[in-house]
Parts: sequence; C-alpha cells; structure tokens
Amino acid sequence: MVRIEVIYKGRVQGVGFRWQVRNISKNFTCTGYVKNLQDGSVEFLAEGELKEVESFIENIDSKLKGYWTQKSEDKRAGPPHFQDFSIRY
Repeated sequence: MVRIEVIYKGRVQGVGFRWQVRNISKNFTCTGYVKNLQDGSVEFLAEGELKEVESFIENIDSKLKGYWTQKSEDKRAGPPHFQDFSIRY
C-alpha cells in the first residue's frame, strides 16, 4: 500500500478542480481527499495499491492538464488512513 500526496499549482481554485477530481475518483479503488489550500494551490492525497494510485494521478493529470501548471509529489509506503475519497473544506 502507498500514500501519494500531490500539490497542484496553477488555475486550480474556483474552476471545479476538486469536484472533477472527486468524479474521477469514482473510477478507482483509492481512498483519500482533495482540498484547497490557502496559497491558491490544491492538495490531493490518495492511498491504495501503487498501480491504482498512479493510474488515478495520471488520469487527473491528463483530464485536468489545462488547469494545473506545476505539481509536486510525495510518495510513502504505509497502510491507509481513510475509508473513502472525499472533498475536504
């Protein structure tokens, strides 16, 4: 099991970015969350099997490429901490 946190920067707030990520999440067996940060970026965290989480991120990157201009990733091994995937406020 793996946990990957991604920070997306660009035009990612006020454009439905979190809602689109939540809709994409329905196609994957991952848990975690997506939320806006005060600096204008979006934090995304997904947990699950490595290939599933990586596919989830690739899907987000591809479908929302017109919004984000920069991203950073932090990958760690470990058991999941969440029971579902949600939007945090």
